[in-house]
Amino acid sequence: MNAATTEHTNDEAARAGVLLLEIPLDKISESKKNPRTQFDEKKLAELADDIKQHGVLEPVLVRPLTNGKAGTYELVFGARRYRASKLAKRESIPATVRELTDAECLELQLVENVQRADTHELDEGQGYADLLSLQPSNTVETIAAKVAKSPAYVNGRLQLLKLIDEAKQAFRAGKLNYSHAFEIARLQAKDQQRAMQECFPQHRNAAAILKDQKAEAVTVRQLRAWIEREVLLDLTNAPFDANDDTLLPSAGSCAQCPKRTGSNPLLFADVQRKSTCTDRACYQLKVNSFVQIRVKRVEAEGEKVLPVSQAPSWQTKGQSSNTLHEGEFRRAREKGECPTTKPAILVDGRNAGTIFHICQNDKCPVHMGVSRYQRTPQERMQRAKELLAERVEKQTRVRILDAIRKKLPETLSRPDLEMVALDYFRRLGHDNHRRVSKLYAWEEKKSKTSWGGQAVDYEKIAAAAVLAMKTADVHRFLGICALVSDLYCPGYNPKQSLAKDSNLARTAVRYKIDVGRVAAAVRADLTKNKKTKGGKTNSKTSPKTRSGRREPIKVRTTK
Repeated sequence: MNAATTEHTNDEAARAGVLLLEIPLDKISESKKNPRTQFDEKKLAELADDIKQHGVLEPVLVRPLTNGKAGTYELVFGARRYRASKLAKRESIPATVRELTDAECLELQLVENVQRADTHELDEGQGYADLLSLQPSNTVETIAAKVAKSPAYVNGRLQLLKLIDEAKQAFRAGKLNYSHAFEIARLQAKDQQRAMQECFPQHRNAAAILKDQKAEAVTVRQLRAWIEREVLLDLTNAPFDANDDTLLPSAGSCAQCPKRTGSNPLLFADVQRKSTCTDRACYQLKVNSFVQIRVKRVEAEGEKVLPVSQAPSWQTKGQSSNTLHEGEFRRAREKGECPTTKPAILVDGRNAGTIFHICQNDKCPVHMGVSRYQRTPQERMQRAKELLAERVEKQTRVRILDAIRKKLPETLSRPDLEMVALDYFRRLGHDNHRRVSKLYAWEEKKSKTSWGGQAVDYEKIAAAAVLAMKTADVHRFLGICALVSDLYCPGYNPKQSLAKDSNLARTAVRYKIDVGRVAAAVRADLTKNKKTKGGKTNSKTSPKTRSGRREPIKVRTTK
């Protein structure tokens, strides 16, 4: 192909106002309105290699530049083929030439890009916005019909354009997926900042998020739960009339507000409660306006109204210094109940705007006994009695123990020995209970528990066993209880060995037990059990008795 424009005209195409041409690449400029702004360089290189071998199989679409030089064109769609052709060092590209208006050009670009999976949702949304601005007659519904998508789909892409810059950057970088971005885009700017912090609690700002390649957002479910808890407000609980359009003229009525979920079904189709407000700042302005109207009514009678919050003072430290909080006043039942009673108004919560009377005098003889921080004389007397009874009980127990200490013999009596042994066993815990039970081959019968299930009551079994032991055996039982915890072997450590400073190892040394010989005997027994007829493997566990229980494995040791 030569550099000059070589026309391959088609009679039918010419009659329809469409030309198929081979146009030099330097005569074509990319459209600034193209919704696609991101290109995968790796995929472009792959496409360039394919073009080198087979050429451009599908023509791009261009339109003549009316304000440019003669023979110059604007690329309508086919930007990937155009860029890949440049990478492939081609001089020209097959193109379809059509006379198009700006609106028609943008519409074709949108339709072409929407059908491609790699178009970013933000680019898609910008294309819809441009189409709405170019053709005032267009609506979300008409655009949806043109691109064969639902109105909610188009509206959702348009909403993404309201994302704050930090959220857009994280979205394009793949740190946020579409569901995250859509949930955040439905919020106001300040709430979007908070939502970003909630998505990435370990990062301070967008720069830190983008810098961290391993940064991951919380799940969409967690984000939605936070939004429902911290952002959304139920207008049915509002202290003001949601239908009053004079309360805050700049905002109008909540019933018609697009930030109310019921007024914008395309955007909030997934929110079941239709009376939900998504703008906390606007909601608070209406609460403040409603409170001020109530305040003016009372002050018109010559009384000053004190603002009161239902939040405790420690939650709002440093804020609203002129507002009283719970614990800083006492409620009066009526006006004039005491000389220092004053009118107050609740400024927050579901009952904001409520007028009542309070007393701030800590020494008021009428109200000092009704504060939750002070008790009545009767209550103080009752508490003093309870404290005295508690001290008597504690001191009595200490003196009883001290008296027993003085009378204990040099050698424990049988009842004392049983008590010590069973108390020691009780403190070992369930796992060690089971180990001791296996060691002594106790019959582990299950019994009914207090919650209706069945379990082995090792403490009950041990109590019966100790009562049947001889005194010498009880002494030995105490020793076993002190050593049983060293039987624990963590299964995740294949190279584990008995620690030399453990009670079990030290006791073995004292009684001259050859630990190495015992280990060798165990290994020989286990290895012998593996050799069976026919290549089958015997059970590594001990044989069962008639009752189905397993007999404990006994290892002979030298004395």
